[in-house]
Amino acid sequence: MGEGKTEAALHAAKLMGQAVGMPGFFFGLPTMATTDQMFARADDFRQRRTEGADSLTLLHGMAWLNAAYSPGGEQLDILTADPTATEWLRGSKRGLLANLAVGTIDQALLAVLRGRHNVLRMLGLTGKVVIIDEVHAYDSYMQGVLKMLLEWLGALRVPVILMSATLPVMVGRRLAAAYLTGAGCPEPAVPDAVYPGWVYASPQRSLPMSVESRQRTLMVETRAVPLGTDRRPERGDVLREILSPLLEGRGCAAVICNTVAEAQLTYLQLRRWAREAGGNAPVISLLHSRFPAHAREEITREAIARYGKAAHGGRRAAILVATQVIEQSLDLDFDIVISDLAPIALLLQRAGRCQRHLGNDGRRPAWASTMRLVVLSPGDRPSELVIPPGWPYVYPKALLRRTHRVLGELRDGRIAIPGDVQRLVDEVYDESFGEEGNPLTDDDLDRLADEQTKDLYAQMAAIPSPDRVRDLGELSKGEIVDEHATRLGADGGKIVCCQVTPEGHLLLDGEPLPRPVGKNVRFTKEQVKHILRNTIPVPASWLRGVARGDTPPEWADNPHLKDLLLLRMAGEELSGFLGDRRLWLSPELGLSEHPPN
Repeated sequence: MGEGKTEAALHAAKLMGQAVGMPGFFFGLPTMATTDQMFARADDFRQRRTEGADSLTLLHGMAWLNAAYSPGGEQLDILTADPTATEWLRGSKRGLLANLAVGTIDQALLAVLRGRHNVLRMLGLTGKVVIIDEVHAYDSYMQGVLKMLLEWLGALRVPVILMSATLPVMVGRRLAAAYLTGAGCPEPAVPDAVYPGWVYASPQRSLPMSVESRQRTLMVETRAVPLGTDRRPERGDVLREILSPLLEGRGCAAVICNTVAEAQLTYLQLRRWAREAGGNAPVISLLHSRFPAHAREEITREAIARYGKAAHGGRRAAILVATQVIEQSLDLDFDIVISDLAPIALLLQRAGRCQRHLGNDGRRPAWASTMRLVVLSPGDRPSELVIPPGWPYVYPKALLRRTHRVLGELRDGRIAIPGDVQRLVDEVYDESFGEEGNPLTDDDLDRLADEQTKDLYAQMAAIPSPDRVRDLGELSKGEIVDEHATRLGADGGKIVCCQVTPEGHLLLDGEPLPRPVGKNVRFTKEQVKHILRNTIPVPASWLRGVARGDTPPEWADNPHLKDLLLLRMAGEELSGFLGDRRLWLSPELGLSEHPPN
């Protein structure tokens, strides 16, 4: 974590592309936020290192809304000196044909899902090196689709780079085997990755490679947090104790919660604590997925400015309360990380944000002399684990229990980085049940059944493997592709919160709600952009049985707006009802199920 995988991957892609005559690359990431950040880094690499592969595109569903690349209103989701290429690449589904592309992994997975235009996407992936980051972050469904993509890329002789700092050996072996199967190796032999290191796999030979890495010791402390009457962890007392050194005015910390609601409540508790402390109390901020799109973008930029590589030293003490959104691809540095219990691979990713940048080591406060991760474990004692009702919707119970057990067995609470990382990850994700010390529990059965079900769904959604295609019609037969086809269990939809004035008018972000204009009664591009920049993702469970009565009927005729729901909010605190669920919207908390005070 934080050892320069991205730079190594870009360099490797350049060398591999030169070797096979494929100078471009596609860089796939798990989220739109991480994709936006990578776009800037890829552009820097493009200007410094690439030759003859100029055009660079940003590819995800909201790319054209990204203000970070649209100064003065100029659209810069495509970077190239050729204006003709710019105009052409902005055509429908053409962005992947650029020499260089950065996008969510969905852009690549759609190439092997049944549906129209998948062959166009596959064409966009050929002729370039495919880089997939954060491979550990994808569930069994996405892993299943990724395996089929790797089979096709292997058959097409497309070089591939897969990246992760916490990938179980068995998962890496399966993915490499899928690629080699497509490349014509019926029984591929893939060596295990030597962590820290990498595996080179080709039809001719496969080699494990180890690399030198700085040796660090992560101090892990498990703290018990009791459950309150609402069955949520009561973190307040423990957090105030751990974070008390920040009252001296120096240092920064991350507090990572497993759910948005718990992050919001934790933020309110810490904000009250900071106000009561006064004086040099730390700045408290909050980042999660349920802010309006433009607000989340701004909060992310502020977090990078405050906790990024160039930000440390001489600043006021600060605490960022967040969800999982900061554990992937965001280059942030904290003096201490406090996290809810999570599967070990993700805990280590979160720990990778602790004392990440070597250049800051001499400027850290005295209380941050060691790399420290504090894990908040629900229960009355550190040895006891009581999983809150909302957590199994986020992480399998089996992985939480196994991680809790592994943490309890650490010698002196120490994890050697990188030496212990692979062993711990493989121990938690071990599937050799029945052997000594690895009994098969009901939670394990639930996890395996869920993974097998998701893998089966992936097989049903994906096109046939290259060696089984007899008719090109099979690539679109039984089309099931929609905008959510690459992910299962993702946020169920998006809403737009509008303020209702006493006169009954609707305001969006302080301005009148855009209405279609002109004789064709259509929305302008700027109107659509204004609406979409105020969208908020919500879980599918929030939308069940909710009528579209308040949603303007003309939204149904616009492809960008047709699936949105409008939520009317009134009062000084801006609250409204989504079905029977009362919600509040505030600049500090975003969309929440409780008042902002």
